[in-house]
Amino acid sequence: MRVARARESRREAAAVVTDAGAGAGAGADAVWYVERALTDEDVRTVVEFLDAEKTRKSLKREKGSLATKRRSAALPPASAASAVFSSARLLRTLRGITGEDALVLGDYPIELRACDVGSEMDWHRDVVMYEPAQWECVFTVRNDSDSETEWIVDEGTGETRAVRTSAGSVIVVRAGGAMHRVLPSTRGERVVVKALYTTETRVKTDAFSEILDSAPWRR
Repeated sequence: MRVARARESRREAAAVVTDAGAGAGAGADAVWYVERALTDEDVRTVVEFLDAEKTRKSLKREKGSLATKRRSAALPPASAASAVFSSARLLRTLRGITGEDALVLGDYPIELRACDVGSEMDWHRDVVMYEPAQWECVFTVRNDSDSETEWIVDEGTGETRAVRTSAGSVIVVRAGGAMHRVLPSTRGERVVVKALYTTETRVKTDAFSEILDSAPWRR
């Protein structure tokens, strides 16, 4: 991959979508960055949960992960923070982006992830845990870091795009699709929530239990 060729212009080329309908019918290799996917109230709900002393203590350092200097915890299913990610309004937004009219929140636990200074994640494709492949959604709830998420637009030319995600935004990627990474930060903290969405008719792959068993918050 000739990634370096597009590095100087990648920030200007970042795909910022404010109208979720503009992404309808996104292909398997598409990456969508949508600002204001969450409402201000949604963000406050998750941040209040994040800032609780019990939550901070529950965040566990990931080991043996592609990501470095990252801590994570599973959101309790019955919590107000979890409810944010299955709201009717958000599902309408995600269905508009993906073109999947029956898209629902998957049954893999919703993960809260705190990325510390120096945190990064190398180039990868998300592992397929369902058939049909899930849509992986990474919602930013706090970001005072200088980290950027970068993805390959054209593997032939090495064209990339990148964005520094803002609070309330979401990046949507189909598992097994686009190559992407998170560039290392030099300051601040980036806190995201990762949730998996799929169709109501789905079958788990072998990878589902393997990834679930290795999750740091299962230790």
